[in-house]
Amino acid sequence: MTRADTAASVAPIAPVDLSAERAEVGTAVDEAVRRVLASGQYVLGPEVEGFERDFARFQRAPIGVGVGSGTDALALGLRALGVAPGQRVVTSPFSFFASAAMIAWTGARPALADVDPETGLLDPERAAAAVDGRTACLLPVHLYGQLADVRAFRALADAKGLALFEDAAQAHGAERDGARAGQLGDAAAFSFYPTKNLGSAGEGGMVLTRSEEVARKLRRLRDHGSSAKYEHAELGTNSRLHALQAAILAAKLPYLENWNERRRGVAGRYDAALAGASGVRPLRVDPGSTHARHQYAVCIAGEGRRDRVLAGLRARRILAAVHYPRPVHLQEAARSWGYAPGDFPAAERLAREVLCLPIHPFLGPDQVERVVASLLELSEE
Repeated sequence: MTRADTAASVAPIAPVDLSAERAEVGTAVDEAVRRVLASGQYVLGPEVEGFERDFARFQRAPIGVGVGSGTDALALGLRALGVAPGQRVVTSPFSFFASAAMIAWTGARPALADVDPETGLLDPERAAAAVDGRTACLLPVHLYGQLADVRAFRALADAKGLALFEDAAQAHGAERDGARAGQLGDAAAFSFYPTKNLGSAGEGGMVLTRSEEVARKLRRLRDHGSSAKYEHAELGTNSRLHALQAAILAAKLPYLENWNERRRGVAGRYDAALAGASGVRPLRVDPGSTHARHQYAVCIAGEGRRDRVLAGLRARRILAAVHYPRPVHLQEAARSWGYAPGDFPAAERLAREVLCLPIHPFLGPDQVERVVASLLELSEE
């Protein structure tokens, strides 16, 4: 039997397992869906209001405002914080493109600063160097489920009179130095895309904030700039969180803490198995961090080695992935921002080297062992 035949005979190891998640939640999601269908109220309403309160409480933040997606949470959050066309917002070049793209979408200018090469997180000192007289906001990204140094960014924002907006799309339940995403920033954007640690059955997002004024503006912006029917105080859009999604998320929320803990258990097994490995380097977890482990990322150095290992893992039905293969500043849509290859060497190196291994609450020890054994074998070839 060839290696290809052997690989074809084993079950794939996927990056997420939504079927296992649904089985664990049991009838709670079904009951939530039936409740909404019976109510006849499908957009906003009490289901959304209840989930806004519950998720804000889970994150230890005062106020939550549900919106249509994580991308909308970024775009509307920037506007609600008062970021205006022509201003600059400092953010990371190593993230999903929406983090910077929504800055440009509002008419502001993304001002990129390089990341820590050991964590992939926006570096506060480099971010400070990118601040100028047109800067209005800092937007650190909590990459892969680890919080950026929010206290350092809070101090910088306060010293410079800037807004602090956290991109927490991957950081549900993560902590750093005792604070969760949304506690220290002026606002924080979350995504509930189905593959997130807390995922809906479609699209959904939320902005957490400490400011009643910001929350009121967000509620207007998500509903065509309206706070009363047929009265439009400003230009907004249609980004109302659907009651079905809110009810599903509320049904899953009581499981999130345990799911995150199980993700950390999987990560601990990866850590132990990869300790001392040559050619495979897990990204560092900073002291004081409680990682949500949305991803488990390793770096594989050497020209083309990461991609060869990725292909080898997939041939063995281990569905690792690359997040993200091209940094923000080298995307075609970012050309007008004025950056060039070599401007952010840490981000560019991570884009060449990072590989994300399967991680979810339902990954068993035997599956972890299979992933690690294949990874180590392939990385040595």
